[in-house]
Amino acid sequence: MNTSTQTLPAGYIQSGQIDLKKDKRLAILLNIGAFIVFIPMFYLLSGFTAWVRPDITNFSVTITIVKVFSAIGLVVLVLIIHEIIHGLFFWIFSRGMPVFALRPLYAYAGAPTWFFPKRQYAITALGPLVIIGAVGLLLLLLAPISWIPMIAFLVALNTGGAIGDVFVFFRLLKCSPTSFANDTGEVVTFFERS
Repeated sequence: MNTSTQTLPAGYIQSGQIDLKKDKRLAILLNIGAFIVFIPMFYLLSGFTAWVRPDITNFSVTITIVKVFSAIGLVVLVLIIHEIIHGLFFWIFSRGMPVFALRPLYAYAGAPTWFFPKRQYAITALGPLVIIGAVGLLLLLLAPISWIPMIAFLVALNTGGAIGDVFVFFRLLKCSPTSFANDTGEVVTFFERS
């Protein structure tokens, strides 16, 4: 079956689960991993920009209170866009309204009443990483020089923040091609034919 459904097909059983609501240790480890990914990603993006835009050889950034609050606002905006992209794919594949929430260690989008085939769920899981990453790289090529540090910071932050999505994706790879995933936002459950 290649379409999402609200009723799990007959003969499917639960084959795994990732529960960030119960597994606080995993939620904390994913946040630590996000930070670990963020640091080298910021430097890689800065290096990429220097390579593709050799006209940017030396510039300085002045930090002001306005820039700090602007940065905080942009971080929140990227977080919201990230979850909206998940929600958009949930909607595209199910035509059902997704749910959204913000928790202390993570934010989420989910579709608790839907079961998604493996391919659709893989696209949904990696969508924000790919889309925000691609748009960010394009902006690094085209944006004014003064915007470059913030764009690199936001793209690196999104990449690090997508570590939970990548973790879920790699768990999904272990499932059979005919498997389904159900995502409540805090709990992802995998189902395979028995």
